[in-house]
Amino acid sequence: MTALTQFFRARRRAPRAVLWGFAIFAASQLGLGLAADLYPRIRDPLYGDKKVKLARRLPSTGERPSTVVMLGSSRTGLAFHGCRVEERLAVELGRPAVAFNMGVPASGPVTHLVYLNRLIDDGIVPDFVVVEVLPSMIAIGKDSPLEQNWFYADRLKYGERDTVIRNGFSASKVNDRWWKSSLIPAYTLRFQLLTRIAPSWIPWQYRFDWSRGTDECGWGKSVNQSPSNEVRAAGFERSRAEYAPILYDLHPGGPAIGALKELVGVCKNRRVPVRLVLLPESSDFRAFCSPAVNERLARFLAEFTAEQGILPVVDARAWLDDSMFWDGHHMLENGAEKFSDRLTSEAIVPGLRESKK
Repeated sequence: MTALTQFFRARRRAPRAVLWGFAIFAASQLGLGLAADLYPRIRDPLYGDKKVKLARRLPSTGERPSTVVMLGSSRTGLAFHGCRVEERLAVELGRPAVAFNMGVPASGPVTHLVYLNRLIDDGIVPDFVVVEVLPSMIAIGKDSPLEQNWFYADRLKYGERDTVIRNGFSASKVNDRWWKSSLIPAYTLRFQLLTRIAPSWIPWQYRFDWSRGTDECGWGKSVNQSPSNEVRAAGFERSRAEYAPILYDLHPGGPAIGALKELVGVCKNRRVPVRLVLLPESSDFRAFCSPAVNERLARFLAEFTAEQGILPVVDARAWLDDSMFWDGHHMLENGAEKFSDRLTSEAIVPGLRESKK
């Protein structure tokens, strides 16, 4: 009789245990979802890691140094040598400066807009903003803006959904993925979370550790600084497969331009000068664009900058020797140094001096 009583008592407790287990699981998911929205290093480590590094370089008290931020893709990540730029700015301007690289892979105008707004919301308002213009990211096409194929909604905070949707991202895909990341973050954000605690458990292409490995100014460099001819050739063939079909008959425009206009508007409202830059490419990579495409792109960007009332685009595509790239468009360290020096003297120093008048 005692054993039977215990059996029925155990059966009565079982549903309560299940309910308690479900409640604990739901609470943990809700807590993780809220934490992900409050702390960008959980939801979007690519931004969060760099934002923390930038914040460390800005003094909490006293006069703030002139601050330059460059927004861009992985090209920018390997190109803008912030610490080197800082040294040159300190000499040229006669005062301290901070130059930071916010380059993140596969990003374009929509991502740049979201990141600039985040920096401002986090209390970091640059004195000068440099923005990479990656032609493939402003191409008209059925998938435009192209960056929506990589900048997923699980990296967005709640209020940022409207920003990407009004600039061409699919509303249904954005909302579906964002709500999943908030309701079941342990699964949806698994790659972000595993990158923090056990990166060796996941393939490198799924890791969110790009920004963690950069220097204190946000600049990263390729591990192999002396690539063999075979490595260069293989890298260039991958670049050809990814970019040549888009660039050969590119027509600039589409929803990404709305994001670029919005970004320029944010800078204007804050009285922050902004300069657009076409980054260096090898001669073979530049050949992906037909003469007609080059003419269309130049005309489009000239009209855009004139309409927005900002300085002309810095066309740096032919600034570097072919030997300074390992795949035709991602720079080696010597290329980053040469590019950063010239960009500083021709665009950043004049821009900062003009802004202080």
